[in-house]
Parts: sequence; structure tokens; C-alpha cells
Amino acid sequence: MIYAYCKQLYRYRGLISALAAKEVKVRYKSAALGWLWSLLHPLLLMLVLSIVFTYVINMGIEAFPAFLLSALLPWFFFSFSVQNATTAIVDNASLIKKAYFPYEVIPLAVVAAQLFNFLISLAVLFLFLVYFHIYPAIEWLLLPAVVGMETLFILGMSLIVCAGHTLFRDVRYAVELLLLAWFYATPIFYPVSMVPEVLRPWLYANPLTLFVSMYRDILLYRKMPAAGEFWAGLAVSIVICGVGIVVFSRAKKHFADVT
Repeated sequence: MIYAYCKQLYRYRGLISALAAKEVKVRYKSAALGWLWSLLHPLLLMLVLSIVFTYVINMGIEAFPAFLLSALLPWFFFSFSVQNATTAIVDNASLIKKAYFPYEVIPLAVVAAQLFNFLISLAVLFLFLVYFHIYPAIEWLLLPAVVGMETLFILGMSLIVCAGHTLFRDVRYAVELLLLAWFYATPIFYPVSMVPEVLRPWLYANPLTLFVSMYRDILLYRKMPAAGEFWAGLAVSIVICGVGIVVFSRAKKHFADVT
């Protein structure tokens, strides 16, 4: 069943690529800097938070801009994907009525476009790491595995919110509030060590905590992620992706009636 499902989507890989390219181009087509704006957002936030937590509230973290950016970039990959995927079916209602194709193609293209932006932004992170004398290590070879895990998780979440918003238009606003709370519940501008031990199990119940910790372990600290974090991250990614596929598959039968 899973093989047949993936095979069907693979047949539409050309359409997915075309929609992903359109997502990247159209969003910034009238801007002089184009897709570079997708990099400026996390860089500006990194600059502001670095100033605040270095000169106003000194957290005593070495190479704080690199520490911050190594979490901000995965966070923006997640948040931008989920935000854009939420309204993807509604925004492309005219396309759905013109031709037949698996509806999953649309949110999948949104995630693919954000994955492209994320991979480009990693090049900027590498420059920051070199600036702080953090050079490539053998552990960096594990980076594609973590990116793959996060992508699966993001795809699952994107399918869930996309299906929800297509059927219930209030979901968009709920997602905005959820992402705001989720940002502060993720150790992006603070280390896990600052969280009281009694609250850390709740912190690790947040999948983004697992991904952020693994990115920092691999890139910033040049060490292997804890085995528990790695396997937990993999399990969560597969489960959420599976749930997203099931939810979307059941909901898409009603899309024609509400778009």
C-alpha cells in the first residue's frame, strides 16, 4: 500500500518540481533581491537576538550567532512550510478543477520549495561556523539524515494542517497561534541546560527540540547525537508523516465540495 502510494506520487515528480519552482519564483518575483529575502528573515532575527542576548542579557554562550542560526534555520524550514502548506489547496483551487492529479502534490511542492531554501541557507550557516573557527568534521556526514528526518516530520504536519484548513477555514488562524507558542517552546535562543530538569521531559516531547539538538550536536559541537535522540527523532518523523498521509487521504475525498 505504501509502495503504491509513493509510486503514484513519483509519477507526478515533474509536476511537483514545477510547482515547487513556481513557489520559489512567484513569492519573490517582484522583489529585486528575489529568493534572497528568504535568507534575510532568519539573519535579521539572528542579529537582533544576538545583540539582546550578548549585550543586554549575556547568556555566556560562545559563538552565539552560530548557536542561534543552527536552530533558527531548521525552525524557519518548519514554520514556513507549515504556514504555506496550510492554505495550499485553497489557494490552488482553480488548478485542482482544471486537471486530475493527487492532491498531495500541492503541499508536497510547498515543502520541496522550502527544503530548497533551507539547503541554500545552510551554506550561510557554514560561513558563520568557519568564521567562529568551527570547521567540518566527520560527524557532518550525518547531516543529510537529520535533514531527511525533519523533512518527513514537516511533510506530515503540512498534510495535516492543509487537510484541516481545506475543510475548516479557522485552522489557518489556529496554526498561526500554535507556531508562535511552538517557537518559544523550542530551545532556539536558549540552551536545554537552562531549562529546569523537572521540565526537560516536556521540552523533549517537542519534536523540534530533538531536531535542533541534533543539528547543534553535528554542526556546532561536532559530535554524534545521542542515540536516544536520533532514534526518537526518526520514530516521530515516520509516525507523523504516516498520520499526515492517512488524515490527508481521508479528507481529500471532500475537497471538491469545499474548494
